Parts: sequence; C-alpha cells; structure tokens
Amino acid sequence: MKPLAERAIKVLKNNEIKFYPEVKQRQLIEYLGQLKDWNISRQIAWGIPIPAFQNVDNEDDWIYDERVDQEYIEVDGKKYARDNDVFDTWFSSSSWPYVTLGYPDSEKFKKYYPLSVMETGFDILYPWVSRMIMFGLYVTGEVPFKDVYMHGMVVDQHGKKMSKSKGNVVNPMDYIDKYGSDAVRMGVISGQTAGRNQPFGEPKIIAARNFCNKLWNISRFIENTLPENFKYSDDVAPITTADHWVASRLKDTKKSISDALEQYKFGEAYETLYHFVWDDVADWYIEANKSLNSDEFLARILKECLLLTHPFAPFLTEAIWQSLNWQDDSLLAKQQYLPNIKFNEIKSSDFTEVRAVVTETRYILKALNAKDVTLHFIKSEIVNENSEIIKKMAGLKEVKESSQGSGLKLTAAKAECWLDIDSSIAKEYVSELSSKAERQEQIIKQLESRLANKSYVANAPEQVVEQTKQQLQEASELLDSIKAEAERFKA
Repeated sequence: MKPLAERAIKVLKNNEIKFYPEVKQRQLIEYLGQLKDWNISRQIAWGIPIPAFQNVDNEDDWIYDERVDQEYIEVDGKKYARDNDVFDTWFSSSSWPYVTLGYPDSEKFKKYYPLSVMETGFDILYPWVSRMIMFGLYVTGEVPFKDVYMHGMVVDQHGKKMSKSKGNVVNPMDYIDKYGSDAVRMGVISGQTAGRNQPFGEPKIIAARNFCNKLWNISRFIENTLPENFKYSDDVAPITTADHWVASRLKDTKKSISDALEQYKFGEAYETLYHFVWDDVADWYIEANKSLNSDEFLARILKECLLLTHPFAPFLTEAIWQSLNWQDDSLLAKQQYLPNIKFNEIKSSDFTEVRAVVTETRYILKALNAKDVTLHFIKSEIVNENSEIIKKMAGLKEVKESSQGSGLKLTAAKAECWLDIDSSIAKEYVSELSSKAERQEQIIKQLESRLANKSYVANAPEQVVEQTKQQLQEASELLDSIKAEAERFKA
C-alpha cells in the first residue's frame, strides 16, 4: 500500500482534489501516511469473484482465469477450484469512477474522466474515497474526481442516530405523500452544511411546504393582476422605486445563490432563495405593487423567481409555469437564466428608505396599539413620492407634509418623520415593559436555581431537565427582547 498511498498524498498536497469541508483533506492525508497493507479479499456471502484458481491436487499451484462463473475449471488436464473468497467491498468500489465509464477506450471515459464531483458520506472517507483515489491514479494515471463533497448523516430531530431499535426511523415516502417531494427536498437541505450531521424534523418540511404555498400565491396574484391578452417579454425596464429596489435585490440574490452552489453550500443557497421570495418579493415588492402599476415587471420578477427556485422545487415551479397564460408552452427546465436587469442605484436606495419608514411605523403602532395615526414629514421627496405606499403598508390614517414635527419621532429612517402619538403613551408603555422585565427576571432566577440543584439534575428525567434548560433559554431571550424594546422607546 505504501507506494499507492504516497502517490495519493502527493496529489492531495498539490490540491488536485478539493474537499468540502476542507478538513477532510487533511484527515485523509494523515490517514494515508499511516496506512497498513490491505488484504483485498473478504469472506462474505456475495461480491465480485476473485479470478484465482487453485490446483485441487497441489495447493501451491495457483492460476489466473476469468471463468469465475464456474466453481471448477480444467487447464492442461489439471483440475482447479475457484477461490471461495470475493474481492473486498472497498476494492470493488474503488474501481467505480473509471470502470462504469468503460475504461480505457470508450468515448464516455474520455469525456467524463476525471469526474467533476464525488458526493458521499463522511463515514466512508477512509475505506472508499481513499481507495478510489489510489486506484484511479494507479490504473489511469489521473485523479478520479476534482471535488469531493462529504455530507453528514441524517439523524433524528434530537441529533441521535436513526435506528429501528430506537424507533426513530422515518420513511421519507410518508412525508412525500403528505407534503410533496419538493417540500421534503427543501426541508432536508435547510440548514445543511458539508460534513455535519443533519437533524431531520417535520417542522423544516412544513416550513418548506409553506414556502411552496407562498410561491404559488405569488404566481396567482401576479397572473390575476395582468391584463387580458398580456404579452410577456424579457425586455422590460424598472419604472417605480420598488421595481428598481427588487431588481437590485434580485441581482444580489442570484450572485449569492450561484456562489453558494459553486461551493456546494446547498443550505445557504436555499436560505437565500427563501428570504428573497418570501421577504423581498412577497412581503415588500408585491405589497408595494398593490399601490402601483408594474404589470410587465411583475411578470419578469415571477419568471426570475421560478427559474431560481426550479433546482430546489422542480415539480412546483414547472406546474406554475405551465399554468401561466402568457408563457409559450415550453418547459421551464429548458429556459435560460436571464441577464441582470439594469436598475438605478439611487431609486433602489429610495425604496430602502421607504422600507425603513414602514418597518419602524408598523413596530410602533403595534407596540402601542395605536389607531388612526398620521405620519408627518418635513421636506422629504422620497416620502412624498411614496406616500401612498407608506400609508397602505404601514396602516396609517394619512401621510402629510408639515412645516415642523410633533409627536413620536422615527429614528431608523433618514427622513424627518413623526407619528402624531403623544409621548406620554410611550412613557406608559416603557413603565409596563419595566414591570414585565422584573417578572421575567424572577422566572429566570427560579429556573437557574432549579438547574443549580445537583439532586434535581441527577434524579429528574432527562427530558424534564432538557425542558427546564429550554425554558431558561427562552426566558433569557424574552428578557433581552423586553429590555431592547424599552430602550427603543426611551430614545
């Protein structure tokens, strides 16, 4: 094994093969440096027969013969028995990259070897991946693949290995029947990183199912908004500040998803897509467009969303695409990605300012339970031009320009804006928050005291102790939130 291992170590140190995560490359180099000789036969029930036959009358007489389908053969009048052992599993697997492509003369081998990516679990880094590298180099003279992506194991939602004896094994087909394969696919990759175990829980699949519903609702809204006999074109330009803003967000999102996928960061790519579709498009752009008229641009954004989502949810996106009256009956899978939309940076930032005004206003109105509130602003062209959007999205009675401000001033936006809410109401609210904080501090002290009791931790059921720890964490987070909110209104 030593000369095989030394050659593999050399290509690994030269970074001819990249590992995801990178730490696996260092671990493999260390393993190969200590590799012992390896018996390539194994006494198991099935496997690839070893083409070795032994003379039944002379145990030292061995020959090579490919008639491994026969238990006995005759050569030169001598009877030979096939070796009962088979090739070791990892010896057989090591040949996969080149044997399946028809080494050495097939066109497939010439085209696809070395392979682009080897994807496998981290638990077989040593027995399988190492063998593939060593044998690939030995037989072909080249590395068998350029990148190795190593996933973790799918474990239960508590991080424990799935086992029939533990009763925590799940049948993915049950979830597919219940939520659809797209939701299961996205639920599994949510939060996934290379080389780390992935907890499997139904809540992630439900969140992915909800994302599917959100995209479907976006498509229905846009389809119903478009005029009859609408003619779609990719060549549309942004008009409103919201158009320019979503075009900016789309450009950043496409780059982030592309970069993440190139580095096999599937979880990050999905999270980026999720927040763009749900937060940027649904919560902001669609809502803003209820006060605007951007029919053609809405259609372009919908197509972009479907193209970006297609690798993650192919069935849903294809179904939506085929349901659109304005598409040309072609498959979404065959559509080309679209070039970035040209947008105005200043107009895009204008809508960012609008979002800041709306977000802070919503927060204050909800916290103080304020109704029929008017927003006053001083000499702000951005607020003036987007007053209808701000009014509707923030739930205001009116948005009007004033010569001077009074009431509760907004602090998150650059524009000078006030809500006509008496500051005494805010002071009362801060007083309520202080009382809440005191009660929460008492709860935290009780939970901390319980966990500090060694007898409780040692004798209480594990599930109860974990529940107490979870309650302490939630209580601490709530206290931090209350204090932050109090500071906000003190300012």
